[in-house]
Amino acid sequence: MSDVLASLSEWFSERPQWLQIAAMQLLQQTELTNKDVSEITALCRQETDGKLPKTTCSFPVSAFSQGTPSTLRLYSISDVEGVNALAPKKPLEFGKGNITVVYGNNGSGKSGYVRLLKHICGARNLGVLHRNVYNSGSTVQKACISFEQDGVLKSHTWSGQDICDDLSSVGIFDTSFNKAFVSSEDVISYEPPVLSFFSSLILVCEKVARALDAEANRYQSKKPNIPTEKKVTPEGIWYESINTKTTSQDIDKYCTFDSNDEADLQTLQQRLAEQAPAEKAKQLRKQKQHIDTLVQDAQKYLEQLSNENCRRIIVAKKKSILKKTAAEIAAKRAFSSSHLEGIGSSIWKALWETARTYSGRAAYKETEYPNVSQDSRCVLCHQTLTQEGKERLVSFENFVKGEMEKAAKDAEKEYEAANQTIETLPPSGTLKAIIDAARIPQDEVASQVMEFFAQLQSRKDQLLEIDSEEAIPASVPLLKWIENAETYSKSLGELAEKYEEDAKSDNRQDIKKKLNSLHIRKWLSEHRAAIDEEVERLKLLNQIQEAKRSTNTKALSLKKGELAEVLITDAFVQRFNAELKVLGASQLKVKLVKSKVSKGRVLHKLQLLGAAQSTLVEILSEGENRIVSIAAFLADVAGKSNGAPFIFDDPISSLDQTYEEAVVQRLIELSQDRQIIVFTHRLSLLGTIKDFAEKKSIKPDVVSIRTADWGTGEPASIPLSQSDIKTALNTLINQRYQDAKKATENGDFEHAEILLRSICSDFRTLVERSIENDLLCGVVQRFQRPVHTLKLKELAKLQSIDCNLLDSLMTKYSRFEHSQPAELPVELLGPDNLLADMMALKDWREEYMKRSAPTVAG
Repeated sequence: MSDVLASLSEWFSERPQWLQIAAMQLLQQTELTNKDVSEITALCRQETDGKLPKTTCSFPVSAFSQGTPSTLRLYSISDVEGVNALAPKKPLEFGKGNITVVYGNNGSGKSGYVRLLKHICGARNLGVLHRNVYNSGSTVQKACISFEQDGVLKSHTWSGQDICDDLSSVGIFDTSFNKAFVSSEDVISYEPPVLSFFSSLILVCEKVARALDAEANRYQSKKPNIPTEKKVTPEGIWYESINTKTTSQDIDKYCTFDSNDEADLQTLQQRLAEQAPAEKAKQLRKQKQHIDTLVQDAQKYLEQLSNENCRRIIVAKKKSILKKTAAEIAAKRAFSSSHLEGIGSSIWKALWETARTYSGRAAYKETEYPNVSQDSRCVLCHQTLTQEGKERLVSFENFVKGEMEKAAKDAEKEYEAANQTIETLPPSGTLKAIIDAARIPQDEVASQVMEFFAQLQSRKDQLLEIDSEEAIPASVPLLKWIENAETYSKSLGELAEKYEEDAKSDNRQDIKKKLNSLHIRKWLSEHRAAIDEEVERLKLLNQIQEAKRSTNTKALSLKKGELAEVLITDAFVQRFNAELKVLGASQLKVKLVKSKVSKGRVLHKLQLLGAAQSTLVEILSEGENRIVSIAAFLADVAGKSNGAPFIFDDPISSLDQTYEEAVVQRLIELSQDRQIIVFTHRLSLLGTIKDFAEKKSIKPDVVSIRTADWGTGEPASIPLSQSDIKTALNTLINQRYQDAKKATENGDFEHAEILLRSICSDFRTLVERSIENDLLCGVVQRFQRPVHTLKLKELAKLQSIDCNLLDSLMTKYSRFEHSQPAELPVELLGPDNLLADMMALKDWREEYMKRSAPTVAG
């Protein structure tokens, strides 16, 4: 064994570090608390995340030396609720001795107590612990068990689910144990310290795994359920397959949805709903044309009324005014001797030019204007020109053809040409018609357009009134509506192209696919936060699962199996064979073999020697199966060194007298160093236990339970057939008779009659037992096999008066035990007569037991 244990240190060094720490703690304190498990779980998580500092744990093999065994004793069960039909008002107490028999008829609650104990102690094959099936109420399940451990009184309140760890070593045998060892395979419960250590460590792994599961369960998915119709899209398939490898780039790809996507979605919906795409395309083209015209006009008028053009117009205007002023000054100088006003003015100039035209086209076609030849006339008044008149006309012509006047005319023409560069702006009515035709969607934009052209018109009007560049009004800003209108125009053109494409080909399915894709992307974008959270949750769960994988008990189970090959199987088989021999069943050719190791538990099963293809159930009789299962149970639990109690539920069922006595003798032997509790409905077993216990100078505690109006399991007096005659007789005289007498005195005659009849019936039983135990000196007794021949010599003290007394009592009271004819009703004895008879029996017993038998001559 030392070689086997020596390899453990190296083996443990290869285990996860958190498990090594847990192993060291188990060696120091035997059992880990819930707080310890929580701390170890945290270490497991840290190691998985690479955050646990590396430490070295030295494994001390010497820790597995045999320790001092502990003692355990059960005292009572009380406050039982919701367990089968159990409803005791008094606690079920197990006495002060080492062997206790709990007797009760069928249906009195024995099996209910055993099932309850199995659940409290965590026995194998727990089964379902039903509530009272005849009570439809939702009673909770609970019970309180009192016990003593290593001299310390303790109690545990069981609440229907928990197991009392302090009582986990209690061995419980019932019919299910027979099925476990004889019909199938099961785990033996005795283990050497090193294997117990492995069992504890495996339990720690399981607790850590459960703690990790509990942690994982706290992170429930908040991922929204995607609509069914969206699952088949590429985006839906991606959403359904989100996992720990999903990146932020993946999420951006599938969960981004902006205003352009919304516009595309609306467009696709419109395209899909349009029944005449070609006509729709024409409408969009016209709408686009109106918008383009409006934008072009706006840009044109902006250019015409730009600061640069306005400055050019003002410059031309100033030049024209300047030249005109200079010409007028020159004219005044030239015509200063004129007799009429306005010579040289515009009106005059117009008249002069008209006269020139008339002269050249009608009066003097061949003569240059003005005609100042001899006898020439004035083309206006037709009078012959004097020399002075001729000279004046020539001076007028020279003025008109002069440079000053020509410059003034050129400047005026230049100003007029500059003014013509600003076209007439459309009136508000025309603008509104264009806006409506363009179907500009927002009223705000339409207002901006009207305000824009109004500002342009105002700028143009102001331009006619100013004479300097400094007075040019502020330029009209290039409003956002123009940029928006251009963008809108472009989108209309693109949409028109799509409608034209729709008209040429049947692409509705493609449109539907694109539309579905946009819908699901919009849905995904709305749940982006939940998707980010789900990916983080999955990553966290993956870390927890990675940690849980390190709690796998396979390596521990295999190692324990290796150790069990050396430390358990042979010793257990030897104990099993020894138990078969003690129970008188050594002729049964059975053997115990190890079948497998599961989660650190070493599983064994029984086989027939030479009949490998057949099971014990098929070959052995019912009684043989029972005795084999008892041997297996005793071999299993007797190897423990903790002195834990054994509990048996009707162990002799199906056993013959020989096996029954062998089992009882074994129980008496086991009671020498541990508590034995036997539940039974057999008076024969109770009598046999008392007989064999007496031979060992042991007095068993006998507890009786019965069915009451309120339920089963109620503690009661032990049966008269098994109780002490003296004690029972005193009870009849001092308690029950007094109750009957009091009822009579109170006038409750009906209740008194019931009590008196019950006393008469029980008194008859005591008379019968007195004949067996006292008159015949206990030579032969019912429910017991032995015949005590050595007591025959005591019969020598028997006298006829003894027989007459007991015969008279049997005759008088047998009527209360056996049926009587209806025409001969049993007349109840008076209370005084009944008391006199009971006192007579009491006095006789005391005298008879003191009487000595006469000496017989040899």
